[in-house]
Amino acid sequence: MSNTTTIVETVTPVPNTELDEATNSIFHELFDAAYEIPWYADTEAEIKGACEALNERIIQAVTNHPVLARVVHKQLLNWSLLFVACEKLHREWSHPAIKFLIEKNPSALLWRRRDADDGGGTPIHAIADHSCHCQLMGWIAETYPWVLDHRICRRHPPTFDFLDRYSRNPSCPASPVRRFFQAYPKAFSQKSMLGDTPFCAILGGYNECDADLFKWMAEEHPKGLKLRSRMGNMSVLVHVCAGLSGFEHYGNDTIEIIKYLIKECPKLVRKQRGNKALPIHGLLNHCNRRVVQNAVILLLKAYPESYTMHARFYKAPSTFPFTQRIMPLINREIELKESISMMTDVSTQLPKATSNSKDSLLLGVSNVLDSWSKDRLKMFEVELQGLPAQMAAVQKEFEGPDREESDMEDWDEDDDGENSEWDDNDEGDESEDSFDDSDHYSDEESDGDY
Repeated sequence: MSNTTTIVETVTPVPNTELDEATNSIFHELFDAAYEIPWYADTEAEIKGACEALNERIIQAVTNHPVLARVVHKQLLNWSLLFVACEKLHREWSHPAIKFLIEKNPSALLWRRRDADDGGGTPIHAIADHSCHCQLMGWIAETYPWVLDHRICRRHPPTFDFLDRYSRNPSCPASPVRRFFQAYPKAFSQKSMLGDTPFCAILGGYNECDADLFKWMAEEHPKGLKLRSRMGNMSVLVHVCAGLSGFEHYGNDTIEIIKYLIKECPKLVRKQRGNKALPIHGLLNHCNRRVVQNAVILLLKAYPESYTMHARFYKAPSTFPFTQRIMPLINREIELKESISMMTDVSTQLPKATSNSKDSLLLGVSNVLDSWSKDRLKMFEVELQGLPAQMAAVQKEFEGPDREESDMEDWDEDDDGENSEWDDNDEGDESEDSFDDSDHYSDEESDGDY
């Protein structure tokens, strides 16, 4: 898809006060009908039937009176039929009517209700922030990308309402998110009004991020992995770990994302925040959960030196019972892998080095060394194969319910004094963490209010 910006002249709304009496009556009747859907009926069939019946009424009325798609209710904060459909029709059964109204007048997606502040207040934002209607965002991006190019959507990108809804609502699937970014790749480079990036916004919410979706986004826009949110200066990996520590139901998708980040962006494991905290520090108080334990093990393997590193208000991993037990096994695994690599080289290179020699003594020594290295290699491999079971036993020993525990519990004041001397400015490449404010607009520019 093209990254060029398309400017389309939007349609001016028609106040309902300018309609003739008969058309205005139809307009009011449709408004009232949207409020009268029996959402608390005894059966879903009754609700679905009411929604489908209203769909037919809306489609028929607008077909007979096309002006209704361009009308706003002057007595009700300039709401349009599209806005009331987005706000009051809560289920997917109403999508035919919503899509029909958009097709008849896509400009209405940008019409702001009269009491809206700078944070949206348009149908496009209402759709993006709706647990059900957000699934239409991919279709909107494919069909009306110019809506997302409008200054209202550039100032307050509905992308982040959409991602926030996805990250908080388990009923919102990953497929509409992928469809949206495929149709509108410019969204990868957007930033929210709080300085969040899409990669940070999609992580850390109640809904665990789908690993395949995250990997696809990272492959489409690898630069996004290096950016950090302005609020809190948090990297993508910190957001992943924050969600993992905060929600007990997180599982294998998060572990897969951590593995991916360690492989593709290993610097993130070592990237410190302003208080010198590493991603691992936020997990240490939750090592009673198996999935958190797996994440801690991955991070310690990727950055063994972090075992003794503390930060302001965070104790070092070496002070926690679980890591005290697991770190010797991790160190042993690292040593064994290094030894196996060395022995494999010896077994491979030594015969090559002596293959053309006729010195019987040298050949004898070579055979002895080759036999010895192969025996050692087998011994190391057997020990290495046994380490996962030992780690699993340690993990099982520490599993249990969550405890109410503060990161500052039993904190040594001397450590705090030492940490207080650290510079709050994070280290690293400024180019990776900079934010472009060029898309912020002055208050004098029109917001598109109607």
